[in-house]
Amino acid sequence: MKFSGIKSVKEDINNATIELYANKRVLIFDCKSVVDYSKECVVLDLGTSKLKLVGENFVVDSFVFGQTDITGEIHSLEFF
Repeated sequence: MKFSGIKSVKEDINNATIELYANKRVLIFDCKSVVDYSKECVVLDLGTSKLKLVGENFVVDSFVFGQTDITGEIHSLEFF
């Protein structure tokens, strides 16, 4: 994925909105599905791309109407 500014990132992640709270919680709005889930890695389908979270002790607290709430210790986020 090539980034050339905020607009390009927004186009790549479709209409998803991501809110990161320190390294302990992430909220994703307009998430299509949870592709993979473990205590150390979560992969989410955002439509035209995927988001991979790597860390420790992940818990998907909710997945309702496309809003996904994940807690744990987040080490990295990767779009692919």
